[in-house]
Parts: sequence; structure tokens; C-alpha cells
Amino acid sequence: MVDAVIADDSAVMRETLGKILEDGGITVVARAKDGVEAVELIERHDPDVATIDIQMPRLTGHEVIEQVMAENPIPMLVISSQTTRNADATFDALDAGAVDFLAKPSGDGSVNIWSQQETIVDRVRAVAEADVAGMETGRVSKDQSQTISVSSEFPCDPTLVIGASTGGPRVVEQVLSELPQRAGLRVLVVQHMADHYTERFAKRLNERTTYDFRQAREGDTVGPGEGVLAKGGSHLLVTNERNGRLTVSHDNGPKRHNVRPAIDVTMETAAETVTGNLTGVILTGMGADGAAGLAEIKDAGGKAIAQDEATSRVYGMPKVAAEEVDLDMVLPKDRIAEGITNAFRGWSA
Repeated sequence: MVDAVIADDSAVMRETLGKILEDGGITVVARAKDGVEAVELIERHDPDVATIDIQMPRLTGHEVIEQVMAENPIPMLVISSQTTRNADATFDALDAGAVDFLAKPSGDGSVNIWSQQETIVDRVRAVAEADVAGMETGRVSKDQSQTISVSSEFPCDPTLVIGASTGGPRVVEQVLSELPQRAGLRVLVVQHMADHYTERFAKRLNERTTYDFRQAREGDTVGPGEGVLAKGGSHLLVTNERNGRLTVSHDNGPKRHNVRPAIDVTMETAAETVTGNLTGVILTGMGADGAAGLAEIKDAGGKAIAQDEATSRVYGMPKVAAEEVDLDMVLPKDRIAEGITNAFRGWSA
């Protein structure tokens, strides 16, 4: 049984979210109408999970998360409106300690949010299982990260595909901030995330790593020292490799694993197209996306890495990958960048 606290200043949203969760078998033990009440109810009930709105009276969602993580850490899921201001605030909430987030439908209409019933219930259950004990918070900064040093003998045309879901954004930022720019990796990132947020996340990756990052555009090319993030709502395909650059395109076909973009699609097309050295990495997240893609990368002669259970906020995707794929490495988040670098160095030996 999962116990949840709902914090939202909209009475309609509190009521509707409560019905959605209870219909999904989740017990709503309390509903908070503002930030101060949210902190009090979380302390009183010690739930398995809390859903937190960003914009609330008395204390913002970000302030609630900071206070709860400092005093009584529990897994928290941010549910925020799709605005540019709230996109920035949502990522700040992840820095403060929230496990994941969902985009709130525009307005408070219950019809719109009921259309996301299955997604909401699944995400709340996944976040409730997250390990938040001893979790690091705060911004990932490229100025503070320890970038791995490499020699000029690094292998030519190395391509890295990283996939992540629940709990992934901070780990993705950390791993990429530690990768050496001198290695000249071509980086493709697939993070399960709504389309309103992927552009902002790509900007964060550009700001916090030494790589030139952007949200992927149709027909975009990716060269050494560059990276693209899959656009929310579209699969990212690798369609060509020429003169050291990869060409990517969007595909709005059926979802896989009930998600789009799917990690498997990018990894499988990379395995088919890339002729240089290729490494795939699966990070924290719920579900099974990425295992089939890693298997294709291995079959194509590439390397496969997964995050370990101890440092995964949600040990779903890495667990399936470990069970189904002959992985080259299973590593804690603090050593994944090192593992990626060593995987590519192996080809240069």
C-alpha cells in the first residue's frame, strides 16, 4: 500500500488528483492547500510519497521540497503547469531534491487530467519507491565537476547514447559534466520528458557541461564535442553518418514502452548506422526501455553500461538491462563518466 500527500492550491486539482490516485489503489492520507500546510502534513503523516505543486501560497513548492529534504526526506513528485517560468522552477525543484515531475494540464479542468490517469498513478508509484536517503542536492556545475583527463590518443568517431527516466536529469547532468571535451564524443541523450521541458533541459546541459548541447532538430547533425537531446513527444533516430557527423531525425510513430521518445529507438538506429566506436548507457528509471537497445549495441560490437542499484533513484530500467544484456560495466553514478571514458579507451589500446 502506498500512502500519499497531495499539495496544490487548487481545490479542483486536489480533489481530482485524490480521486485518480485512490482509483489507482493509492491511499491519499492528506491534502494541503498551501506550502506551510504541506510541510506540516508531510511531517505528521510521514507518507511514502508527496505530489507538490510549484506555485503555492506561503511556501512555494521549491521551498517545501528544500525544507522536507532537510528535515524529513521523502520521495516527492512535482506536478507543475507548462509555462516557461514553471519549467525553470521545476528543474530547480529537482536540484532541491524532488525525484521527478509531471506537466499539469492547462487549467484545472478535471477532463484533461483524467486523460493522464494511468501515467499519474504509475509515476507516483515509481517515485514512492525511490531511495532518497542521503541524496545529494544542489546544482550540478561544470566548474565544480571533476572532468576526466584524456590523452590525444583517444579513439576516433566515438558515439555515446545515454538513456534515462525517473530520477534521471540530475544524473545525466553529472555524467555529462564529467566527460572530457577533448575526447570529442558525439552524444545522444534520451530522457523521458514532456516536450515542454526538453528544450529547457537541453539548455541546462549546454550550460553545465563542456559539450555544445541543444534539443535535436529534424535533420540535425552531431559532430565531435556536440550533443543533442531527444525532443519530447518524438522518437530520435540516427539516420546517417558522414564525414564524422551523425544525422538525426524525428519519428512520431507509435510509442514504445508507453513512451515517446523511447531509448530503444535511438539505440537501435545508432547500432544500425554508426560505424565508429559506440557505447550505450542506461541510467535510473522505471520500466524496461533501453534493454533491447543496449542488446543491439552489443550485437553491433559496442559497449553497454548500466547504473547500479545503490545509486539509482528507481532501479527499473538498469535492473532489466542487467538481467537481459551482457553488460560490460555496472557502475555507481559517480563512476559512470569514468566507465564511459575507459570503454572508449579500450578501443585505442
